[in-house]
Amino acid sequence: MTTIQLFDGIPETVLPKIKLTKSKNGKTGTATFVFFNPKSVLIAKCESYPIQTISLLWNKNKNRIVSNDFRFIFVNGKPKALKVIFLFKNSKEWFEFFSFISSYSKQTGLSFSGKNSANY
Repeated sequence: MTTIQLFDGIPETVLPKIKLTKSKNGKTGTATFVFFNPKSVLIAKCESYPIQTISLLWNKNKNRIVSNDFRFIFVNGKPKALKVIFLFKNSKEWFEFFSFISSYSKQTGLSFSGKNSANY
């Protein structure tokens, strides 16, 4: 099963909006995930668990990409979204990300859109 986890063992059910950027040489880049009203934020608020890392898991959790670069977006003092940035420093990391996103897309129905930008 392919999942995104804001807490170990708890899959996030809200689909993120994803924006990809890539360097001119194609070897480095970022994937920015934005979750609007993620279920895990409610868990964190109700059970006082701090989010420490965000994990992308696939191939029966044998493969994992982790980020600790995230922030909450608040509206009127309440968390409304979570923005997570994954940095890819070489082509191997890009390949691993595309392996994840291919599997995640097939499982969730998330699709690619955009002519000049990569938005999922």
